[in-house]
Amino acid sequence: MQFFLLMPGDTEEDTLNEANLLGEYTPTNGVALGTFWAGSALKTLMTIVDKEPELLQYIKIRTDMSNRAFTIEEFLTSIQKLKIRMA
Repeated sequence: MQFFLLMPGDTEEDTLNEANLLGEYTPTNGVALGTFWAGSALKTLMTIVDKEPELLQYIKIRTDMSNRAFTIEEFLTSIQKLKIRMA
C-alpha cells in the first residue's frame, strides 16, 4: 500500500509525483507487518511537524487503495508497528 501526502492546491494527479510519496508497505492478510519504505514526502511531513505545525490541518493523506483521506493520526497508527526505512 502506498501513502501520498497532499498539500493545499495539490490534486489527485499529484500523487503520481515522487515528491508526494510518503512511503509504502505490503500488508499481509490485511495486517501491516514488516517494513515501511519511506518516500521523500515523509521528510517533508516531519519538517512540517517540527517547523510549521499550523499547516497540519490542511494536509491530506491518501493511499493507492482507497479514495478516502486519512488523518495524520490514522496514517501514523497504520505504520506504528512497522520498521521505518529511509533512503
